[in-house]
Amino acid sequence: MKGYFRFSIMMMTAPLLCGVALVIGYVLLIVLTIPQLPAWAQTGVILWLFDVPQYAETVDNGSDDGSTPAEMSAVPWDGYIGPEADIHGLPLVGPVQLWSTWYDKPLLGCVFQDPNYQTHTGSDFPVNEGTPVHATMGGKVVWAAENGPWGNLVVVENNGYQIWLAHLSSIQVSEGDILNYGDVVGLSGNTGNSTGAHLHYGIKQQTGEGTYVWLNPQSFFTEEEYIYIGCSD
Repeated sequence: MKGYFRFSIMMMTAPLLCGVALVIGYVLLIVLTIPQLPAWAQTGVILWLFDVPQYAETVDNGSDDGSTPAEMSAVPWDGYIGPEADIHGLPLVGPVQLWSTWYDKPLLGCVFQDPNYQTHTGSDFPVNEGTPVHATMGGKVVWAAENGPWGNLVVVENNGYQIWLAHLSSIQVSEGDILNYGDVVGLSGNTGNSTGAHLHYGIKQQTGEGTYVWLNPQSFFTEEEYIYIGCSD
């Protein structure tokens, strides 16, 4: 009888002990992992770990569905061709901290054509306001001003491609400037249609006279960069 009683107690407490162990493990994961990350990524990762919705657009700004808003059509194609036209790297720079690959859902900047915004044209990086934003190619600044739902927007063009860096708190370049790869174009912010501080990063390719297509920024990341920002398959 005593043995049966002990067995019953063990069966009842086992799930509780497992739950406690999982909570402790989760807390340890947060405590050990977060301090190793670059400062710009820490807030977004904490929110992700607790399933808090990440900052992004409040509406599907920057859609490309045939009803192009005036704000988008106002950004010109200049025809500029110059050095450093190869798009590569991340628009946010920090000490490299490689992530393990076991994450089973997207983390930072991993969603292109977000299911909540079927025509979302780029990737969103939740970052603290005031984080320096860098050009991922050299080129000519064809837009550096406020632009409707994009908020403060910088667009850099080179050899038929444009990179779009949106929702900035401040802009540190001017239209007509010729940039080198890695130059700071501004600071991340929460302007335009946005639920909180984040960087919208888009890549646009000209495909003909008056035609273009939005490309997935993730296809321009190396495997190390893909892991670095926490993307998972």
